[in-house]
Amino acid sequence: MASGRLTLLAGKSCDAQAVEGGVMVAWRPRGESAVRQIHATRVISCIGPQGNVARTDDPLLSALVSAGRIRPDSEHLGIDVEVTGRVLHADGESDERLFAIGPMTRGAFWEIVAVPDLRRQVWDVARYLSNAHWVGGEGL
Repeated sequence: MASGRLTLLAGKSCDAQAVEGGVMVAWRPRGESAVRQIHATRVISCIGPQGNVARTDDPLLSALVSAGRIRPDSEHLGIDVEVTGRVLHADGESDERLFAIGPMTRGAFWEIVAVPDLRRQVWDVARYLSNAHWVGGEGL
């Protein structure tokens, strides 16, 4: 955050479109009525469990489903992912850049709401993203 590479924003996503170099996100800041846009290279959505993503009214999830970038898991509890947290496209191929963690991965991991489970899942994805696969999970 100090270097400006990470920004935390609270609000509601209204739309998301893939653009060169990332995603253009339309969002409404919490407590405001005006919609703003921001260009992001990474988006971390913390919307919580949505259930069947094929029938969601969330604009970001709807756009990802429509584009074939994500699909519901077999139990329709969230997003279909592989063991690394990479989301699976509609055709079953895993995405190299798009991950899901937390309750939206219940279909794959079921017990993924307790802090120790979430901490482990975030640790594994962080190690992958930082190319530090070799770092162990000591202290988790």
